[in-house]
Amino acid sequence: MTKKLLLASCMFAAAMAHAEDSATINDVTFYGIVDVGVTYDTHGAPPPSGATIGSNWAVQKTGNRAIFEMVQSGLSQSRWGMRGAEDLGNGWTGLFKVESAFNPISGSTTDALRTIVSQNGVPQAQQQAYGDSAIDGQLFSRAAYAGISNDVYGTLTAGRNTTFENDAVSSYDPDGQSYGFSLIGFSGATAGAGRTEGSRWDNSVKYLGAYGQLRFGAMYQFGGTLTRNDTGFGADIGVDYAGFSFDGVYTAKKDLVSAAPLTAAQMISSEAAGFNPQTSFSATVSDNVAFGLHAKYAWDKFKFYVGYEHIKFGNARSPLPVGFINIGNYIGSVVSNTAVQGEQLQVSWAGFRYQATPKLDAIMSWNRYDQNSFALGANAGCNDTRASSCSGAENTASLLFDYHFTKKFDAYAGAMYSQVLNGLANGFLHNNNIDPSVGLRYSW
Repeated sequence: MTKKLLLASCMFAAAMAHAEDSATINDVTFYGIVDVGVTYDTHGAPPPSGATIGSNWAVQKTGNRAIFEMVQSGLSQSRWGMRGAEDLGNGWTGLFKVESAFNPISGSTTDALRTIVSQNGVPQAQQQAYGDSAIDGQLFSRAAYAGISNDVYGTLTAGRNTTFENDAVSSYDPDGQSYGFSLIGFSGATAGAGRTEGSRWDNSVKYLGAYGQLRFGAMYQFGGTLTRNDTGFGADIGVDYAGFSFDGVYTAKKDLVSAAPLTAAQMISSEAAGFNPQTSFSATVSDNVAFGLHAKYAWDKFKFYVGYEHIKFGNARSPLPVGFINIGNYIGSVVSNTAVQGEQLQVSWAGFRYQATPKLDAIMSWNRYDQNSFALGANAGCNDTRASSCSGAENTASLLFDYHFTKKFDAYAGAMYSQVLNGLANGFLHNNNIDPSVGLRYSW
C-alpha cells in the first residue's frame, strides 16, 4: 500500500510540475482538499493516527475528558483524486474517477477500522476516539469507477460508487457533510441507510438521467463482495425549479456491518479461536431499508435546507459467519446477526446558509436522531439508559463561519453542541459535548 501511494504521489507531482497553473493534463484532472485545524472538546478523547473523524466532534462513548487538540477534516474530508472525460463523438463521453482520503496530520491513508481495532481490549475510560466508516485503508476508498455518458440518455458508471443517500446528504446538508459541525456528516449513518459502511458500494452500477428539470437514478450492487450475499438497490427522483430542489431516495441493502472494538473478554475468545486481535473487531450485521426526503431553496443571499430519513433495521437474512472478511481485510471475530429486529431510526435536519459578504458565509444547522424502543422481555417499551435498545434521541446544533480569502483557500470557525438521551445514551460516560473549532482548508 505504501509503495502504491508513493507511486501515485510521484505521478501527481510530476504531472503538476508540467501543468503550470492548470490541474488538467491530457484530459485528466487532478484535484483535492487539505483541511487542518484545532478543536476543544468538553467531553472528548484523543484521536489515534489515521482516524477518519479526527476528533469525537459529536459526543461519543469514548468521551472521557476535556481535551484541546490538533485535528483534521473538520469541514471537509481531506482527499485527493483524479477524474477524466474523453469525447467519443455523437454526444457520447467516456469517463472515470478515482478518489482517496488521507490524514494530513500524519500523512497516512485514512483507515477507520484501524482506529477501531486499535481500541480492542482497552477500558472505555482510556479509549481514544474511533469511528466506523466505508473508508478503511483502500487506496481509492472514496470512489473508483469508469463509465459512459450521453447528453440525452444519461450517465452509467461501474465500480465503487457513492449511494444516492450519500449524494443527498452532501447536497442537502447546510454544513456540506461536515464532520465537525453536522451530525449527519459526522456519523455517516444517514448516508449509508443506517450503517456508515454502506455509504459506498463496491461491485455496483449507477445510472443517472434527466428529462428537463426532472432527474432520476437507479443503482444496484451485485452480491458476492468479499463472498457475501450483500446485494443492494437504490433509487432517486428529483427536480429543480426556480431556486427549489427536491430529491426522494430509496435504499434496500443486505449484510450491512456496524463495527466496534472487542471487549477484554472478546479479545480472549477471539485469540483462543485463532484470530489476530490487531485485525479483528466486533460486528453487528443487518438488512436495512431506508427512504429519505430532502429539499432546499435559494432566496436572495439565503439557502434553506430540510431533510428527513426513515431507516428500518432487520436481522440478516444471509447471516455472516464468525471470521468473515470485511472491507480493508479486517476480520469480524465476534458476530451478531440477530440484534436489531424491530429497530427504527428517524433522522431530521434543518438549517440555512447566509452569504453575509462575497467572501463570508454563515451557517446554522440542527440535526436530530429518534430511535424507537425495540427491546424485548423485561425491557420492552423502555425509554431510559438501561439498554441501547430503549427509545432515545440525539440532538446537535451548530453555528459556523467560513471566510474565503480566495477561491481555493478559506478559514472557518464555529462550534457544535451535541447531546444523547435515553437509549442512545446507553454506555456513555457523558451525554453531551461542545466542540469549538477553527481550521484552514485548501482546495485545488
